[in-house]
Amino acid sequence: MRNFYVVGNSEKTEAGYVAEIIQEIVKKNNGICHIGSGYVNRHSIPENIECIITLGGDGTLLKAAGETASLGIPLIGVNLGHLGFLTSVSYDNDINDIKDMLKKLFECNFTIEDRMMLEGIKSEKYTSEVGASKKFTALNEVVIKKTETVKFTRCKVYVDGEFLNEYSADGIIIATPTGSTAYNLSAGGPIAGTAGRMIIITPICPHALSRRSIVLSPESIVEVEMIDREDVVKAALFDGEVKLSLNYAERIYIRESSVKTRLVKLKGASFLDNLRRKMNNSI
Repeated sequence: MRNFYVVGNSEKTEAGYVAEIIQEIVKKNNGICHIGSGYVNRHSIPENIECIITLGGDGTLLKAAGETASLGIPLIGVNLGHLGFLTSVSYDNDINDIKDMLKKLFECNFTIEDRMMLEGIKSEKYTSEVGASKKFTALNEVVIKKTETVKFTRCKVYVDGEFLNEYSADGIIIATPTGSTAYNLSAGGPIAGTAGRMIIITPICPHALSRRSIVLSPESIVEVEMIDREDVVKAALFDGEVKLSLNYAERIYIRESSVKTRLVKLKGASFLDNLRRKMNNSI
């Protein structure tokens, strides 16, 4: 790789400095490095970019994935925060890890992982004919949750048209393997290997101790129907961003997206080793 696009979280004071370091190293190795301002926008990415480097945390990479996944450009993240399951390297006032990352990218000492994404639509019934403008995608998860003024969420969940369960909870998480270590994990859901393909449903603070997570095949279509009062509005969040409001009797359909997020995996890094380090050996 020799053509890069760097984008950083503007709230991280060191993002600009790290971007300039990366640009300088790339130029010294006869490469091209463009630096974007703010979060990535697919329309601002120059042609022939081989890799997008995000500077921030998992949130920065998730925003980049949501914006650029359809372009098929591989992503790699540099963590400038405290915890990052998606980022490959961390910067802590030491550029050696960044130098090592760039060296591996120059020498093609990496693999590309195609990570499963979810797509969701609000509709009276599921249809594959809906236009792309009405679909929203997520790399980590789709969360259907209460608003601040509502005590809990009541909904019915169906899988491939068959009734699964009725939930009274603070919300429902529908996660990918990549998202299994995010909100899903905090809510007591299972950890899944990121190379797999599956859909995980986990209730948030369910009002019944018998409610557990369920793992579905990636071909499943999950339907969530709102059954609260007519004056109660819920929000559907895709990777943490509110994309849809859901009223009484409305339904959202969630399934695997045909679009994948392409993540760069540096040689020598493993999912289990990364998991142990990020969880302080408390798996």
